[in-house]
Amino acid sequence: MQKESSDQLIRDTMQKAGLSHAFIDDFITKVDAVRQGETGIVRWEEVGDLDPKTDEISLEAIHSSYPLDPSLLSKLVVIKLNGGLGTSMGLNQAKSLIPIKGSFSFLAVMAKQIESLRSRYGIEVPLLFMDSYNTQEDSQKELQKNGFKQSLRSSFLQHKVPRLDAKTFAPLTSKHEKDNWCPPGHGDIYFTMMEEGILDELLNKGFEIAFLSNGDNLGATVDPHIVSFLLKENIHFAMEMTPKTLADKKGGAIYRKIVGGKMVQYELLETAQVPKEHEHEFSGLGKFRTFSTNNLWINLRALKERFQQGNFSLSLIVNPKQVDGTDVIQLETAMGSAVGNFSKFKGIIIPRDRFAPVKKTEDYLIRRSDAYVLNDDYSLTMAKERKEKGLGEVLVLLDEKHYKKIQQFDALFLVLPSLIDCEELVVEGEILFDVPITLKGKVKFQNQSGSLKKISSLSKTEFENQTIVL
Repeated sequence: MQKESSDQLIRDTMQKAGLSHAFIDDFITKVDAVRQGETGIVRWEEVGDLDPKTDEISLEAIHSSYPLDPSLLSKLVVIKLNGGLGTSMGLNQAKSLIPIKGSFSFLAVMAKQIESLRSRYGIEVPLLFMDSYNTQEDSQKELQKNGFKQSLRSSFLQHKVPRLDAKTFAPLTSKHEKDNWCPPGHGDIYFTMMEEGILDELLNKGFEIAFLSNGDNLGATVDPHIVSFLLKENIHFAMEMTPKTLADKKGGAIYRKIVGGKMVQYELLETAQVPKEHEHEFSGLGKFRTFSTNNLWINLRALKERFQQGNFSLSLIVNPKQVDGTDVIQLETAMGSAVGNFSKFKGIIIPRDRFAPVKKTEDYLIRRSDAYVLNDDYSLTMAKERKEKGLGEVLVLLDEKHYKKIQQFDALFLVLPSLIDCEELVVEGEILFDVPITLKGKVKFQNQSGSLKKISSLSKTEFENQTIVL
């Protein structure tokens, strides 16, 4: 298909959906880059290391050098990404609606985190959700059900973009209209805030710092010391980064882009941008000491000024998918890649407690278990007893055939095992966890019979450093 024809089809499709001319033009520019061979893959020789002395600061150093100034919290707004459906876990509604601790949903916990902050400091720190067309209605109902209130709106809608036929670059026209569209990645937040007037609204009300994080990471609570640090040092963009472990193979990383021996700018490197031959290096513990948590702090005045300068750019991620047997591409951007637009950057090295995401049912099991607790301020962190024993993140591997989807998980985990002393849990085959058990060290359950087996059939409640064949 000719470039002009596919561009016109894209334009018509997006205009019909009510998207703005500026947004459509930006999307067509991205499509053109891909058509001309842009893959989003980085040049590995340009990936340089951060300088720990100048590019990074530890949270401990911030706490000791930048005293808490509660009055500065009146300049803070908290924004949560809430556009994800959790399709990889078999969900067809917002992932944030499912229970995470007891009967509390992710959304209920996020609302309680902000209410706790407001009550402690007597300042109405606003909470905004960037929803998608799939999540907004249900999420707003959940917030209302939990009695969450504020004077500022609590939701804004991210854009949607057409999925494109990988061969022709024409918009996909599958029988299900919903399948023809996809979210443009959380990098869309900046464009949306500008276009919807949210950035101006926040600035006009005196807000200067935004704390952005993923809705599925309940460790990402407001740290007032960071607000003091950012405003005192005039930092425009900060990313919370945490030391990498074997459980963090896919975490993105900030790097210095080096061209001709000189640093050009800071960049974010995501898994999808790594050349195939360097994937082992990226996912290992050698080259990158830390990874980006997507807990991100941004100076709103600096963001507005940078937009006004023009050419605000985000690295392109080309995500190949299949819909009804057709090869399609999704063009996405990541929120953290905005770092390339700012020179006043700092990486904040944080303890693991501020990073507790849920991407798979394995994560879901860990967070719901006693290995994680909901604290007085409603942050979700690793249990104190676990940390005191020097135990890190639990490594959990569940048989994808039986546990990948949340419905399967709920049906087979009727009772959650105690993981507070567990280092590693592997489950192979279909096993029903129907009685309370305690796991210590490294434990593997194997069922190779081809039929369902129950934990209760073992007539035992404690397992330590062993492989059990059912």
